[in-house]
Amino acid sequence: MHVNWSALGGVFLVALTAAVGMVVLFSLGIVALDRRSSAVAERRPAGAATATSALCFLACTAVIVYGLYLVVVR
Repeated sequence: MHVNWSALGGVFLVALTAAVGMVVLFSLGIVALDRRSSAVAERRPAGAATATSALCFLACTAVIVYGLYLVVVR
């Protein structure tokens, strides 16, 4: 049995990068949502925070859907 270590390492790096990227993106969405809540409570404009949180969560959703697509179609 032969293990292709370079391919295994490549898969590991891609998976690690995707996982860390998703965590960071989701965390940014939560921070933006918290800033939106603070702005609403203080009666300040909250448009930028709302848009930022929506974009972060939509990007997370897009990555999840793409991953499911790769698993189901292939």
